[in-house]
Amino acid sequence: MTEPGPTQGAMPSPASQSSPANPAEASEFDALLNAAVDAIVVIDDDGRMLRFNQAAETMFGFSAAEALGKPLGMLMAPMDARAHQAFVERYKRTGRHNIIGLGREVLARRSDGSIFPASLSVGEAHSAKGRRFVGLMRDLTAQKEAEEEALKHREQMLHASRLTTMGEMAATIAHEINQPLSAIATYTAACQRLLDQGPEARTDIIAALREIGGQAHRAGQIIQRMRNFTRSRESLRRVVVFDDLLEEIRPLAELDARGNRVDLRIVVAPDLPMINVDGVQIQQVVLNLLRNGVDAMGEIPEAERVLTLQAAPTPEGEVRVEISDRGHGVNERVRDRLFTPFFTTKPTGMGMGLAISRSIIAAHGGKLDCSNNPDGGATFFFTLPAALEK
Repeated sequence: MTEPGPTQGAMPSPASQSSPANPAEASEFDALLNAAVDAIVVIDDDGRMLRFNQAAETMFGFSAAEALGKPLGMLMAPMDARAHQAFVERYKRTGRHNIIGLGREVLARRSDGSIFPASLSVGEAHSAKGRRFVGLMRDLTAQKEAEEEALKHREQMLHASRLTTMGEMAATIAHEINQPLSAIATYTAACQRLLDQGPEARTDIIAALREIGGQAHRAGQIIQRMRNFTRSRESLRRVVVFDDLLEEIRPLAELDARGNRVDLRIVVAPDLPMINVDGVQIQQVVLNLLRNGVDAMGEIPEAERVLTLQAAPTPEGEVRVEISDRGHGVNERVRDRLFTPFFTTKPTGMGMGLAISRSIIAAHGGKLDCSNNPDGGATFFFTLPAALEK
């Protein structure tokens, strides 16, 4: 918006433009504005600043003399300035409250041109001099930095939890990787012997080489899945089907179950709704609960070690996942503490797995809990809301 030119008449001075008629009232009004910790800016019907308190001077680096009479847009990043002006113009035309009485975040601009996040709320007042808008702005830089630091810390904790899960499964995975490596060594030695037999052993050599390639691919897949699961990464949500997430970690879950002589049974309903999730985090929860189920059955006979994972839709349209074991169940005296950080019933546990798992599910809008089974053992279950249709 351009400033008034010579043909538009001289602009009133800031004092005459913004001060109440009564000097005492003006003094009280100035004291009230300058006592506020938030930046307060009063603008006229054309978006020009009439009042600019001390907090605004501190926040933006402009003096009141530099700001008064100028458009409010000088305090915002160009895109937000245009959007704000459009909101004001639309309100003046239609009376629809796009911004009045509603707070929103904007990118504000200091006198040195630096951009920072700020909250903006706008109120409206009417006086003898016309309509006035009062804007309250608060610098959100420190809040955003704290949020980013908290998010970074949370991602570090999630990463540490994934590493812990892999650490607990390390012996089983090492044994599983050793099998294809041993097979490769055996077939390699066989090829060397077959080469001594001359051309007539060509068919057997080709078959052995195929086996070597297959076993190497098998070992590579195990290692790749481990790398994908344990790597440090930023949270990323996408719309997926739970079946696909489960298939990616099924080999790791089956390795752990097989290595501990556990019969793992997976039953997934065919009509699960789509979910909007961070896939690795949900996989982390599933693997952690499966690992806990395996540990819970370490002292019962091998023939009774059955671990069941079931996924089905709920009447509310959610996805419900249940992981049931046949162990000794959850002691009611410690049940309420199971999801507390650093509480563990394992001799070597860190006490973070269930706490982190519950926080992951809660962040996705779901719930994680547990109950004892009537015929022994426990069931840990969680729900995830269906993805919203676009």
